[in-house]
Amino acid sequence: MDSPTGSGAGTGSRAAPRHASGRSAGHRGRALAVSAGAGVAVAAALALGGCTSGQSAATSTVQKVSANTIIHRKLVIETGKMDGKPGWPRFTPGGFTAPAGATIVLTIVNYDDGTAPLPPASPWGQVWGGDATFGEVTGGTELVNGTKVNEISNQLVSHTFEIPALLVNIPIPAASSSSNPVTVTYTFRVNKSGTFLWICAAPCGSGSAGMGGAMGANGWMRGYVHIT
Repeated sequence: MDSPTGSGAGTGSRAAPRHASGRSAGHRGRALAVSAGAGVAVAAALALGGCTSGQSAATSTVQKVSANTIIHRKLVIETGKMDGKPGWPRFTPGGFTAPAGATIVLTIVNYDDGTAPLPPASPWGQVWGGDATFGEVTGGTELVNGTKVNEISNQLVSHTFEIPALLVNIPIPAASSSSNPVTVTYTFRVNKSGTFLWICAAPCGSGSAGMGGAMGANGWMRGYVHIT
């Protein structure tokens, strides 16, 4: 990912704490491990602990469409060099709209070849979704280049697409190079309408902690999902 100064070993590397990706394909394969799926329990614990500050400002009960209705949505992660603002990676577009109850197939294509390592104990390397306690989301399955995963190694996370109010988290690994993107496909259903904040939980922005710049800007590393 990009550095604000344009320096870095990787095509899209950026300032600390990000690291240019230079791991072998074998190492990546081992890191895309399928875990026991602890993300659901972790997400519920976070929600009960008050970590769902992105709760929709307005939700309502609507006539849901059938789960047989399949809606395809696509987001692309560009590096700062690609979008003309070094050090500012972004999701484009900055959100999407879909009907409640439909099966949403969300494809995220990541051109960023830098990582934003998470702390060892961080839960954001895990796939969240399909929480049975609240019943707001069903499904929640993730594929990375066609292979199902429940977790991405915290050291290999590049970005995440998290919807805190819905207990959804999609960890996204780095591309092998900026010309060879990685494709993440996440399939889920949202069972209520509303406007929900999404954020990237990986420290992929500027500043010493990686939390500045794009991390706080709508249309870059945060935005909104509209469920109608």
